[in-house]
Amino acid sequence: MSTATVEPSGETSTAPPRGNVAVLVVVALLVVAPIVALDLSPWSANGSLWYLGMLPALMGLFTSRRLALGAAALTPAIVGVSLLLRDMPAVVGAGYMMVLGAVTGLVAVRGWHVMFAFAAPLAALALIGDLHVAMPSGRVDADSSPAAMLVTLAVLLLGGVWTACLGPFALRRMHVTAPEPVSARAAGFFAVSLGGMVAVGSFIALTWLPPTSWWMILTFYVVVQPHFAEMVTRVGHRVVGTLVGSTLAAVVVYYFRHLPGLIGALAAALTLLAAWANLRLPYWVFVTFLTPAVVLQTSGGTRDLAKAIADRAGYTLIGAAAALILMTCGHQYLVWHAARAARDRTGP
Repeated sequence: MSTATVEPSGETSTAPPRGNVAVLVVVALLVVAPIVALDLSPWSANGSLWYLGMLPALMGLFTSRRLALGAAALTPAIVGVSLLLRDMPAVVGAGYMMVLGAVTGLVAVRGWHVMFAFAAPLAALALIGDLHVAMPSGRVDADSSPAAMLVTLAVLLLGGVWTACLGPFALRRMHVTAPEPVSARAAGFFAVSLGGMVAVGSFIALTWLPPTSWWMILTFYVVVQPHFAEMVTRVGHRVVGTLVGSTLAAVVVYYFRHLPGLIGALAAALTLLAAWANLRLPYWVFVTFLTPAVVLQTSGGTRDLAKAIADRAGYTLIGAAAALILMTCGHQYLVWHAARAARDRTGP
């Protein structure tokens, strides 16, 4: 039940009871507690993995707990395939990313594309970027041994399952709405556009670019949308949010670089804020929260953060510009083709 208050204007408004707020805070703290604990331990690299496993499950919760649990299982599965493909020819990895991009588009008919757009970029990180895991011997590459791969996948899975199990207790008090499904026709165009774009981008990244170029692939996944107008708006918001968020990350690194536990806690808190903003506020606000969170949790030690911030901003700009150009060309072609077909039907 909500409590009523009378505003100075005489209107009555409702506010959530304090008990609900307290429960929300407790659940949020429980969700992020493992990340902070791992970041403060000698196993700090696994805090980043736990965080990455949390992201798709968190987005899945906006639809249902069942989808969140599916996301928890999906994430280590597609990351595991990426780790196995790292030593394969670039065309193989690009083909795999094309499949993931196409699937992300096709599931938009169910409204699941938001969750997939957070899971599939983690496959790009594992395939193109540098994914690390903490082992008894120290911090190693996630594909350095079968044991390292298993630990990587296990931590990703645990992070997702933990979030899927605890998250609903918080979200039910936030009154968020599920992502809207799209038509089959829009989903088809979305699948072709995203699949083709991430395939070409992944091939270029695997062949000629450094590991940090995986940020470009992530940008494709979050910028390309089922509808052209929405994509154009999102490109502008993405650029603004990334620049503001990168600046915020730089400030955090400057003042708190010697406090990894605090950085982990801030990253987790910003992620929860981003998840809420994703459905309640303009997209640039969501990106502003998520950019520092992802950078702080995926860039390794604090000495790598400054470079990670610059790379994030640079490859985001490249990815956003490439997506805008390609999608605009595709949209203009479809408009031209539809007009020509209409002329052919009506005759001279």
